[in-house]
Amino acid sequence: MHELAEKSTQQNLWYARLEMGFQAQQQTARTILQHRKHHGPVRIQKMLWPEANGICHAIIVHPPAGIAGGDHLTFDMQVDANAHALVTTPGAGKWYRTNGKQAFQHIHIRLNDNAIFEWLPQETMLFDGANASSETIVHLDAAASFIGWDMLVIGRQARDEQFAQGAYRNRFQLWRKDKLLVADTLNFKGNDRWLSSCLGMNRHAVMGSFWAVPPEKYRASFYLEQHLDLIRELIMRMDVQITLTLLGDVISARFLGDDVRQCHDGFAAIRARLRRYWFDLDEAFPRIWRT
Repeated sequence: MHELAEKSTQQNLWYARLEMGFQAQQQTARTILQHRKHHGPVRIQKMLWPEANGICHAIIVHPPAGIAGGDHLTFDMQVDANAHALVTTPGAGKWYRTNGKQAFQHIHIRLNDNAIFEWLPQETMLFDGANASSETIVHLDAAASFIGWDMLVIGRQARDEQFAQGAYRNRFQLWRKDKLLVADTLNFKGNDRWLSSCLGMNRHAVMGSFWAVPPEKYRASFYLEQHLDLIRELIMRMDVQITLTLLGDVISARFLGDDVRQCHDGFAAIRARLRRYWFDLDEAFPRIWRT
């Protein structure tokens, strides 16, 4: 009987992988998806070209809607030279309560010279009892540009759920060639003191991280400090709990609070400004955000 139960549990585990390769068409400069490969329950739901200059907006979806214990998800994305792609998700991701096994998500992003990539997933919800490990590794060639974020909701707020059991590990690395630009690691367990400490979450439920790497011509401190000052004024007017920092030539923003929509709207506003300053582009928010 035990063997049958164990076999059933193994069959319910998901091993999913999605590969995406974006390329700029030579004649039109339109970005297309020239490589797509998937295994398991993860898909590209839709691709759109809502902007006049041919930027590709892609929506990726994990049909089970969440990640359970033992699941392994891998996203491998590459953007070739001169291509511009934006990838988002249709709704919140979820780390479910574990069945005793750890769940994994790996996100690998590679950008060639003069590529632009916007990684804009919606928030991730961490259920009480989840045992989750996530990593995002971004590799940039010298002239590549990147805008991305990560938003985490700890516990289901509608149920006033606390993260009393389980563990969460998150690692983010941003590389340019062989140089590590950003290394960000988060590691906590259920009822961890860090969740209530004023040096950690301070009893808040939502945290967010935002990173942006400009094109080469705007990497001088003169431009970056100017852009940072303008964004700080915007955030003050929005009255959102976001702090901004310059890490070399990487703009970093942090949110800490209890309203994930505030985090999303704040990060989206920063992204819209940087799009205008760096690429002379409109905000062009993904349509899925309005549904």
